[in-house]
Amino acid sequence: MQYIQEDGTKRFAKDSKKEGCFHPVGGMDALAAAPALVISEGYATAAQVAEAVGHATVAAFDSGNLEAVAKALHAKFPDKPVIIAGDDDRHLVMTHGNNPGREKAEAAAQAVGGKAIFPIFAPAENTYPRDLPAITPDSFKTHLRAEQRLADAAAGKVELAGDEAAKLKASMLSGAQIAALSTMKQHTDFNDLAHKSELGIEGVKRQIGAAISQVQRDEQQHQEQKHVEKKQQQIEQRPRRAARIG
Repeated sequence: MQYIQEDGTKRFAKDSKKEGCFHPVGGMDALAAAPALVISEGYATAAQVAEAVGHATVAAFDSGNLEAVAKALHAKFPDKPVIIAGDDDRHLVMTHGNNPGREKAEAAAQAVGGKAIFPIFAPAENTYPRDLPAITPDSFKTHLRAEQRLADAAAGKVELAGDEAAKLKASMLSGAQIAALSTMKQHTDFNDLAHKSELGIEGVKRQIGAAISQVQRDEQQHQEQKHVEKKQQQIEQRPRRAARIG
């Protein structure tokens, strides 16, 4: 079981099993009838995608569980193409040096021969402004340390010496940088695309719909190729008659 707190923080119930567990939005029978297995990280995203495309989808609950869920469902429905509707955590590249949403989604797709897709937002919604100083993991850590030091001083926990307060403030990110980072953080998944982007639900329909059409074409070509190879193999395995010389 997963709990979502008011600030958006997600926590799993103590001692609960997560790996390989998932929630089929619409139920397993509806999932069996779906043209593709569309797997998302969170429930809200999976539910939004299901509404957009009009068929069942799957919630894996977090990025670390995507691969296990994809493998389990691919084993159950081997002929269905798999789409991982991943989160694009671009803001974490700047603050932590990695993009776990994209990395885990791509790994899950590769593990089952599927396709990983990520939301494409309107300009400036999920990109950092070029006219602002770059944010790096080091500069972000410096900002957090300075912020905490100033907060401790304000609470009377520590005393700042001389011009330390001014130096700490100078080492922090600007308000514009923080605002840009916050905007990027609010535009990471397909649920954000539906509710926070100017592209809205129509953007979700177009992007997911195009991906489903593409994987269906790819799967059809794959099945046709397998059929051709099987026929060729059967021909090659037929016993050959020896030619008679009159």
